[in-house]
This record gives sequence, C-alpha cells and structure tokens, in this order.
Amino acid sequence: MKRTRAKNGRTHKKPRANKKLRANKKSRTAKKPKRQLVVGMISVPLTPGKQYYQVCGDSYIASSHIKWLQKFRIKILPIPYTTKDFKGYMCRINGLYFPSGGAFAGTQKAYYNCCKKFLKLAMKENDKGNHFPIWGGCMGMQQLMIIADGHDDLEKLLQRFDSFDNLQSTLDFTEEGLNSRMMRRATKAEFKKLSTKNCTLNNHKMGLSPTKFKRHQNIDKFYKIVSTSKDRKGRDYVSTIEGRFYPFYGVQWHPERSAAMDYFAKFFVNELKKNHTKNKKSTRKIYTKEIDCFNYSNRLYKRCRFYWHKRTSKHNRRLCSAAQLLKNETEKNKGKKSGKKFNGGV
Repeated sequence: MKRTRAKNGRTHKKPRANKKLRANKKSRTAKKPKRQLVVGMISVPLTPGKQYYQVCGDSYIASSHIKWLQKFRIKILPIPYTTKDFKGYMCRINGLYFPSGGAFAGTQKAYYNCCKKFLKLAMKENDKGNHFPIWGGCMGMQQLMIIADGHDDLEKLLQRFDSFDNLQSTLDFTEEGLNSRMMRRATKAEFKKLSTKNCTLNNHKMGLSPTKFKRHQNIDKFYKIVSTSKDRKGRDYVSTIEGRFYPFYGVQWHPERSAAMDYFAKFFVNELKKNHTKNKKSTRKIYTKEIDCFNYSNRLYKRCRFYWHKRTSKHNRRLCSAAQLLKNETEKNKGKKSGKKFNGGV
C-alpha cells in the first residue's frame, strides 16, 4: 500500500483496488473462446467383393471431404451408417454432411435409410427454429433427391450420365440459382469462372436431368435447381441444388477436391454458425485408419479414412495398410497373367 503526503504534512495510506474486483474486470473483458462447430459425416459402406473390403474396416470417408472442412476449424464426427443412436448424434453436431462414395442407393439400402433418418430429424430441428444445415456431395446429393421424392425409388429414379472419370465442366446457373442463398455472396469473378471455365470436377454415373427433376413434383417443390451441367454426350444434368424451405444443399460435383472452391466451404461454415445446438461430448471412439488409396479407387481419391464399427467385424485391422494393398495389387497382376478375375476398387 502506497503512502501519500497530504497538504497538512501528514501522510496516509492510499487504498489499492480490490484484487477480486480487478480479476472480475479482466474476466469480463477477456475474449470468449470460439465455439467449436461439429459436423456429423455419414460413413460410406464398402462394397463386398471389392479389394478394400478384404482388408479394411466396415466403412470409409474420402479424406478430401474431412480436410476441406477441417481447414476452417470444423470438427468432424464420423457417424457409422449402421448407427441406431440417431438422437444421440443429433445432440453432438451442428450440421450433417453426406459425402461422396461408391454406395449406390439401390445396392446399399442401409446407407440410404441412415441418411433418410437423419434428414427427417434435421427437418424437425429446423421446424423448431434451430437452423440445421445439410451438405450432400455427389452421391450425397443423390440421396437428398431420392429422399425428397418420397417413394424410396432406389432403382429407377436416377438416370445414367457420362460424367465419370474426372470430367471437368462448367456450372450453368438458373435464374433461381443466381438469387440463391448459396450464391448470393459470390463475386462477379467467381460467377464468371464457374460458368465459363471447365473448373468443376465430376465423378458420377448417376443423376437427374432438369426435365425429370421438374417432372417429379415432390423434388421440385423441395429443392430449387441452382445450376445444371453437361456430360460428355452433351446431356444436361442437375449439378447443384438448394432447399427451398430448409438449409439443405447438394453438389453433384466435387468442390472439396480443389482449394479454388473454398467459397462453398465458407458458405457451409456460415450455415453451421447459425445452429445453436450445444454439443455434448462424444464418448464412444471408433477405430480408424487413413491410407493412400489413389491407385485402388480408380483415381477417385488420394487418401481414404476407414472405420471399424461393427461388433461382428471380421476385418483384421493390422492388414489395412499400404503394404497389404500392394500385396493385393501383385496378386491382381498374377491373376491377370493366369486368367483369373480380381475385383479391384473401393
């Protein structure tokens, strides 16, 4: 405590500020930690008989989807497509992400049903006033359209297009697309690039033409067409959609594969920020491993993250490695020489 001299010559003690008051003042002025946003990403089932199924887990997610959002500090919570704990996961996440993959709805009904259940729960959250967004990438967008149709037509709804094997294309924006939530913050330069340069990467065989999209009224009432694109034969397909009344978004192409497309990641992050779910901490851990899968996925993915989540899984975790896959590749080549067939790919 400091001593000061008064006019009369006497000295007196100058009181110091209370330490607790100073501490409280500092705590009030200190910046609050940023809220951790969490996205629930549905894992994709592997196809029985394919190469990875012999050695790796029960499902996978292409690492490009994960890293695309992690770059913007979004935490990814992988959700096994076999889960029964739908409400438990909904309490831990601020939005959902249906990634791309090789699980066609017609051959992987369990995956489709998982997406459908989560989408219905997301609709309920939005109806209650809690902004709950969904992003569907390629195969994920296809699930969004089939679910919206309302007939569970896993076999005949989607059409085939020649838009596989890394087709580069443009986005032809509709009038509704130009005024969509997804595109309203895009600059003129971004619009010009997307609509005039072959910069969108496509790797899909299935989709919907604009004509069939509009002919199915349930889909047309649920989503607006933001853009269309053309396949190698000049056929138009719906390439980007946006929910009319719900924050659900789908892209038939792959923005997650290019840093130049981070505009769309930023848009989705802003959508996540509108959600006010207070995330509960996840307690259950899933065994996971990331490996190089470029040569084993027909050049679709550079790396994939595999997950083990079935209690009865027979897959040996130790076998899931680049070395084991290299061994399988050797066996594949031997099989070709001997005339035996070998099922490759994811």
